[in-house]
Amino acid sequence: MKQSMQNKALNVMLVISMVWIGGGAYISTAYAETNTAPNEENQPENTLSKLEIEGIKLDQLFSTNLKEYSATVKNEVQAIKLVVESSNTNSSITINGQLVLSGVASEYSLQTGENKFLISVNDGGGTSNIYTLTITRAENANSLLQSINLSKGQLSPKFSSEVTEYKVDVPKDVQAITIKPQTVAATSTVKVNERTATKDGVVVDIPVGKSDTIIVVSADNGEKKTYTLHMTKSAAEVTTNPINNPKPSPTQPTTQPNNRTDSSNSTSQPVSSSPEEKTSKALLSSLSVSEGSWDSTFTNDEFTYHVKVSNDVDEVTIKPIAVYSSSEILIEGSTSNTIKLENDSKTIISVVVSNDDDRKTYVLVFDKKS
Repeated sequence: MKQSMQNKALNVMLVISMVWIGGGAYISTAYAETNTAPNEENQPENTLSKLEIEGIKLDQLFSTNLKEYSATVKNEVQAIKLVVESSNTNSSITINGQLVLSGVASEYSLQTGENKFLISVNDGGGTSNIYTLTITRAENANSLLQSINLSKGQLSPKFSSEVTEYKVDVPKDVQAITIKPQTVAATSTVKVNERTATKDGVVVDIPVGKSDTIIVVSADNGEKKTYTLHMTKSAAEVTTNPINNPKPSPTQPTTQPNNRTDSSNSTSQPVSSSPEEKTSKALLSSLSVSEGSWDSTFTNDEFTYHVKVSNDVDEVTIKPIAVYSSSEILIEGSTSNTIKLENDSKTIISVVVSNDDDRKTYVLVFDKKS
């Protein structure tokens, strides 16, 4: 009897279990239908399916749903090729407002610093998706010259980018020469005696004696390199042409017809010499600074001086005095005598003296002690 009751109870439990399993399977099927993952093909039709820079990696892997990307390139990279593509063949794609072909590489030049590209995808429905790509081109750090060309004279030693001091012998009859420095990096800038050099170069007046021409190259990142040309020009020789006294012709008397002294007919004439070289009026009689020690004593026919100053000196006062009071003096193009010194080791200051059409430039190179 007891065994029979146990068998009945077991049969009831089996039936209930089968019914529960059947109902559970039905519930499970409904749950799967409501949680089906969205199909990738249901993405909006005005999106990108590809964004790529040839040979350059983006900061993150491309995804249709990510709208901002960036990349960094070296200064040597002047242009990139950009490929964008949409899965919708009917979509139009523009980059910075210019229509491009989907899947076709387009080339774009880069400036130093940040370059932004706004990529817009439109499926014709009136709305657009915009992706932003920022490419940063590193600043130029090259402050070297590739060459220095002179209209007259030659450099000694032969030019090398790493050599910064040269001697130049200038012919006596040359009043000025054109200096054309060429940089290694196209984005670097050059100044010759504080004047910006163009493709035609800079014309520099060459005084008699010794003078220096300072060439400063600046890279984008602020790095500077200074080249110095030590010019030497000898004074023109002053020659005296003797007057040849011609012998009297046989038909002319050798003496005056009377003995009266006449100053207008005196046979003794002064001997004239050729004109002497014109003395410049655009000269300084003295030049002093409030701080620093000079490499040599000032003389008005020497035009370049190096002055050593302490590293903590931020400014100096320059006191120039002209030989002629009518001369005009400008320090760095201004009448101010106080000059700020740069934080780096060299600061080049020009002192320009002008008197009518005459003009001379004195150069002070301040070297901070390390």
